[in-house]
Amino acid sequence: MLTGKSKFGDFLSSPERITTNVLTDRLALLEQSGLAKKKAYQNRPLRYEYHLTEKGEALLPVLQEMCKWANKFKPGTWTPPDSFMNRRID
Repeated sequence: MLTGKSKFGDFLSSPERITTNVLTDRLALLEQSGLAKKKAYQNRPLRYEYHLTEKGEALLPVLQEMCKWANKFKPGTWTPPDSFMNRRID
């Protein structure tokens, strides 16, 4: 979500190649933890988009540092886009 993805299909097309059942569980866990919330954007069929809460957005600096660490010490890890790495929370 911090890289601009908000819909189930967006997450499925990520390079991590997550399965649908795992993605469904993780989105539910993010919701239950208060890190994300879902909002219907279509009624037939019912489809949702997901957005981070303030609590979820606050993880941005932590995730940026984890990406820096992984890119330095774990060759072949995904390099996030500059739009993610340069993003700041208010």
